[in-house]
Amino acid sequence: MGIDDGVGLEPSAPPEQDFTVSALDLVTRTLKVWVRKLPSYILIVGLLGVAFNLLQLAVFCALYGVLGFDLLVYVGADIIMTLLGFATSEIVTGIGFIILAIVLTIVGMVVNAVIAGGGIKFALDDYGFHQADVGTSLSFAFSRLSTMIVAQFLLALIVTGALAPGMYFLFGALAAFDPYYPSMDAINMIMMAFPLILIGLIVALYFGIRLSPTSAVVIAEDLGAIDSLKRAWELTTGNFLHIFGGQILLGIAVGVIALVPGWLLVPLVFYDLALVLYVSVLISSLLFSAINYVFAAVLYRDLESRSRVVSEEFW
Repeated sequence: MGIDDGVGLEPSAPPEQDFTVSALDLVTRTLKVWVRKLPSYILIVGLLGVAFNLLQLAVFCALYGVLGFDLLVYVGADIIMTLLGFATSEIVTGIGFIILAIVLTIVGMVVNAVIAGGGIKFALDDYGFHQADVGTSLSFAFSRLSTMIVAQFLLALIVTGALAPGMYFLFGALAAFDPYYPSMDAINMIMMAFPLILIGLIVALYFGIRLSPTSAVVIAEDLGAIDSLKRAWELTTGNFLHIFGGQILLGIAVGVIALVPGWLLVPLVFYDLALVLYVSVLISSLLFSAINYVFAAVLYRDLESRSRVVSEEFW
């Protein structure tokens, strides 16, 4: 009988049960798969992400000097977050900056889609068959690029939409709030905003978890963006707590691991805090950002395996 090392298949095990694991095993397998091919993940995910971040920084610093560090926060992960950032900002930066931020955001969405697709494809192949290839993974990611971008945009739209009502009241209240002569209308709007934000966070968390396998589905199955969302919803039915527990444990594990490079940079804080924070983010992106994509692959295999077992028991 073959022995399962925790990161691959046990040859004698039934195919539908090879990947079914507990929430804790989701994390342990993720870390084992990530460590085993860390150089490849750094190449696919880390270097591409860091290179794009440095390109953004170079553009902003060339145009705005030192202020470029502060302006980078207005370039969101997707166009929705970028537009929300402008809507809630008190800084007037001009139409030129807004156009630049939107262009870089769109380019960033493309880069992130390639990174996500390549990282997940590599993890799926390595975890299931131990035959992953960097070039093949990136090439496949490009072939699914448009579907991945649309799926990620729809997912962001759904999650952001849950927070929209509460944020609308909060930003409206803050815009009209006078700390010296606060009006009852502004205070009432703030009081209305907080329960709506709380409800929005709960709804966003629910949909975020129920649709969490979407990117992996885009890569693993030949489906369109909307069908990938539907398939993700189907896979997560009855597995909410299982996924939520895995994500919590993964967050704790990554947080502990990420403390190491963070502590190494502490002595430099006294020289330039903003620069140290930026370097810390780059190091984390280089080393640890791939973990989320490996987790997505491990989670997809687990949920797909569970789905098969349930289907066979039903019939």
